Amino acid sequence: MRRTGFCLIALLTLTAGGLNAQHCRSYHDGRVVICDDRGHDRERHRRRDERDWSDRGPVEFGIRGGADFRDHEGSVGTQVRIPLIRQFAVEPSFDVFFGGADGAVGWQANVDGIIKPDGLGGLYGGGGASFIRRDFNGDLTNETKAGFNLLAGIDGGRIRDTALRPFVETRWTFTGDFQAFRLAAGFNVPISGFGRW
Repeated sequence: MRRTGFCLIALLTLTAGGLNAQHCRSYHDGRVVICDDRGHDRERHRRRDERDWSDRGPVEFGIRGGADFRDHEGSVGTQVRIPLIRQFAVEPSFDVFFGGADGAVGWQANVDGIIKPDGLGGLYGGGGASFIRRDFNGDLTNETKAGFNLLAGIDGGRIRDTALRPFVETRWTFTGDFQAFRLAAGFNVPISGFGRW
């Protein structure tokens, strides 16, 4: 009788443990995860998922050179990429244009939002506001006008044994009747770190 009672208690204990494990199953990254009796695995996965969204990545400073295909000018510029969340960043930038037919030097300041989805190999897109200083009328008088940008680009991985991250970017700028297409290439370097971007 005692042996039977002991066996029943052992069987109930094992069954209860199995039921607890079943209640604690979850699906993460394409596989089933079973947590222990205290739910440690579940808590670890919850913290990891929260970290993924807050893993904004480093603030990056970059320099670039490019070409304006509308006016056949060269450009040099700089930018700062400030991630707000994992897949979205704000990027203020400034470019100076030179070498046009009239010899005038113009500039363009931008504040763009950039979306960089996971799993697209560094491809990104976005748009934002632009402020352009140039001769719009051909009378050798520079004016400043506001407009907007659309852009697309690709970030390369870090160059081996350095912090440099090359990129290539296309930009369309519109203000009134003025439209321009620009191509730029350069590199970013991290200046502050919050994880990976």
